[in-house]
Formats: sequence, structure tokens, C-alpha cells
Amino acid sequence: MNEKILVIGGVAAGATGAAKARRTSETADITLIEKGKYISFANCGLPYYTGGTIKKRSSVLLHTRQSFGKRFNTNVETKTEAINIDPKAKIVELQTSKGLIERPYDKLLLAVGAKTFIPPIEGVDTVPYFTMRTVEDADAVKKFVETNKPKSAVIIGAGFIGIEIAEAMLHCDVKPYVVEALDEVMPNFPKSVAMNLREKMTQTGCEVIVKTFVKKLEQAENIKVHLSDGRVIDTDMVLMCTGVKPAVDLALTAGVELGERGGVLTNDRMETNIPDIYAAGDLVEKTHIVTGKKVLLPLAGPANREGRTAGANMVGGDMRFKGVLGSAVVGFEGFVMAQTGLTYDQAIQAGFDADYVYTEDVNWASYYPGYGHIFMVTTFDKKSGRLLGVSACGPEGTEKRADEAAVAIYAGLTVYDLENLELCYAPPFASAKENINIAGFVASNSLRGLGFTIKPEEILERVRKNEDLQLLDVRTEMECKMYMIDGAQNIYLNELRDNLDKLDQKQPIYVYCAVGFRGYQAVRSLRNLGYEAYNVTGGIEAYERLKKL
Repeated sequence: MNEKILVIGGVAAGATGAAKARRTSETADITLIEKGKYISFANCGLPYYTGGTIKKRSSVLLHTRQSFGKRFNTNVETKTEAINIDPKAKIVELQTSKGLIERPYDKLLLAVGAKTFIPPIEGVDTVPYFTMRTVEDADAVKKFVETNKPKSAVIIGAGFIGIEIAEAMLHCDVKPYVVEALDEVMPNFPKSVAMNLREKMTQTGCEVIVKTFVKKLEQAENIKVHLSDGRVIDTDMVLMCTGVKPAVDLALTAGVELGERGGVLTNDRMETNIPDIYAAGDLVEKTHIVTGKKVLLPLAGPANREGRTAGANMVGGDMRFKGVLGSAVVGFEGFVMAQTGLTYDQAIQAGFDADYVYTEDVNWASYYPGYGHIFMVTTFDKKSGRLLGVSACGPEGTEKRADEAAVAIYAGLTVYDLENLELCYAPPFASAKENINIAGFVASNSLRGLGFTIKPEEILERVRKNEDLQLLDVRTEMECKMYMIDGAQNIYLNELRDNLDKLDQKQPIYVYCAVGFRGYQAVRSLRNLGYEAYNVTGGIEAYERLKKL
């Protein structure tokens, strides 16, 4: 008898799992159950469809019920909800348009994803709002915008979806107000990186409100959004982008074990504690490769890989899911922010003796037209030099550097290894010394005792305390006209050796340039001449960023 494979949930994990099961076994009897109308769609593409970047609705529909069923010889049932599992009898109870039915299984994959987290805001049960999880959600937003021509929209939450929806609203000529309760947009990123995205959003017409939460929604002629700081925003529509939580209700009916973070626990074969029940996707807790601890990570990439692993194993395979790094990217009007691994704060919380460096360099050769600057924060272990994480922001190509770092972290490489990475180079695409190489140079020099660096935030704090510091700016006179650190003197790097008499050898010298490279050269020269000199990592560009926090 052919083994009955039952997959509950489509999209990333479920559809991938069913497809992989079929590619692994031509004889299995595979059924895919989906609560909604669409079984395989690009949910990450929905904001771009809503904003008109993706023109055709059909582009986000990867498979219909009919096309998936035909290609993978799979029975597909949509508008059907699984409501209960009897693991002893191996039966799933389904709610269909015609009533309740039971479906037996030999192997079961739970891939029902996550559900939108709705915060306890006064009025949230009576005032209409939109979410962005399904094709139907995108259709509803698009229809409302096209029909009602709203002038403004309040977006609650400044995570990935909130940022992408804000951009979509701009493209629809709708003024976005983005409200975030935490200190900064994209709270999982370092503030020194995320603040650059907030600046870009503000420059392009968004009003971004951080450290503020929505207290109340009120239906009047328009919708009144009451904020915790006392402000009231009159708006035409509200979009709830406050994150998601694992959809575990169905799993609990089978006695599936949950983890500390509220997601389903599995082993690396995607098996739950209940025999023959697998789970994959946003409802599952994942093992972080760097820390070994469980995390929730509702991203399409891990969901696809988990679904693929489960699909193979349900029909006799032996694949293993290795874990996650949290690699992610978000874009806004040409500005890119990407991250992988741990931030410095996360590394400290995980028990690492960690440090970090700031670096900034061009995304391709500076003599090739159209270049821009990529700002990076690189986190590493001080004892071993192990690379722990990279966060970056800038123009096109920023995500490439995060991807390079992801491979390095996955492979367990150190910052010393980054110095020697051989990466593709041609002027339109990169520099001969790549951004990730430079991060390796700076971090490795620090560990070797060659860097003699000081963090720009320490300088900023001491300047604000009016401490008597010997600050040396080694940029050109023209550069210094734009901005300097208060109290600094300017001696251009090329003229430094001829002006040593202007420096007090009895006092430490804190040297900076634009992004750190010339400062490092100056510090090496001064150190070799007997001066106590320190380079401000990231230069004045990092300093100016931190001033705005």
C-alpha cells in the first residue's frame, strides 16, 4: 500500500515539503491541505505588488491548485481547515465547505505558519485595519487604495513588512506614518545601522515615530490614532505590521511539544515529539548556528529549507536541517540594510566575549561611476577571532556583503580568515580590497594589538562631558569644512610628519579621518615615533551617525 503523506499548509514550507516528497518518491499518496484559496504564492512579494512595483497579480501566484496538483501528482484541497489531530488513530479532522470530514495519514507535516500578532490596543476590535500576510490581504489593501484614494496611512510596526508597506504607500501617493514602540526602526539591527534607514525614510516623505506606541484607535470621520506621547494622527487607513507568532493551535491538539519561545520543537530531521508528525516553517523554533539556542525566525528561506528536509524524510530520506543565522535584508527606495549572525548586544547576551568594529568603504571601485558607501558593523569573539555577525547598510551591493559574511559564519571562519578571502573583483562590481576584507583587516589588527583603536561612541561621550582631549583630524582642509569634532585640530595626513611639533607627546592623541583608513596610517606613524595614539574606528562618519542617536 502506498504511504499516505498529509501536508497541512501551503506556501513556503508546506508546498516545498509536498514537492520534495514527490521528487523523492513517485509512489507516495500525497495530499496538501490549505485553509486559504492559494496554496503557493510569494508572500514576501505582496508589498511590492500592493505598491505597483510588481505589475501583474499573477506574478505572485507561483502555483494554482490545478498546476501544483498536475505537476507533482498531488491531491490539493483549498479552503479546507485542519482543526484536530488524533495521533493514535492517525486521523486529521478537516472543516470543509460541506462540513467535517476525517483524513487518515501515515506521515503528517504541519506547515501552518504564523499568525499576525495584534497588540492590545483600545478600539482594535471595532476600528478596521489591514494586515499583509496573504494574497487576500494584498488584494484588500490594493482595492482600498485604488477605490478610496487615501491621503495617509498609519503603519503600526517598523519591522520588515512595515518598512516595505511604507515604501508601497509612497508609490501609491499615500503619506505613510510609521509608528514603532521600540527605540529604532528594524529593532533587531544595531541602532548605528538602523538609524540610517530611518533617515532615508524621512527624506523620502515618511513620518517615522519611534519610542512611541499606539494607545487607541477611534473611528470618526477618519480614523484617529492616539499615540502614547499624546499626539493624535487623523488618517484614512491603518496597517497592522506588528509581527507574527507561531500558529500552534493545531499542533497542540496532537500533544506536540512547544519550546520556551512558543514555537513547535523538532529535531534536525524536522520530527516532533509525536511519532510520524513533522513540522516546518514559521511555527517551528529553529536552532541558531552561532549560539546553539532556539529562536523564532519567520523568514521564507528557512521555511523552504525546513519544508524540503521534512518532505524528503517523510518518504524515507535522511536530510538534516542545520539551523539558521538570521540572514535578512530590507530595502527602501534604493537604500539597502542587511544582516547575518549576531549583533554585538546579542553576542554579549549569548555569553561571548565579543567586540565589534565599524568600517565604511565603497560598493564598487571609487573611480567607476555611481559608487556609494557601505557602512558595516562586524562582531567577533575576542579570544578566537571567530566571526559572529555583520550588519550593513548602503546602496546596491550591501546585501552581497552580508551574504559573504553568512557563508563565513556558517563555515566557522575567523576575522583573520576574512583578510584572505578571495572574492570577485572588477571596477563595476567591487574593489580589489573588498568590504569584507577590510572588516577583517580592522578586526584582526585590533586583536593583534596593531590597531590601537577607540570606539566613536566613547569619544562622543567624552566630548559631551567636555573632557580635555587631544583630537587630530587627518583629512584635507576641504573635508574639514563640512564638519569636525569639536576641539579637534586638522593636520592633513600627508603633512603630519612635518607638523609633529603641533602635537603634545605627553597626552594621548585620538586620530580620525572620514572612515578610519587614513586614521590608521596616522596612528601607525605616530606610534612608531613614540606617541600614544588611537584611531577612532569608522572615522567621523561613524561619529556623526552616533551623534544622531
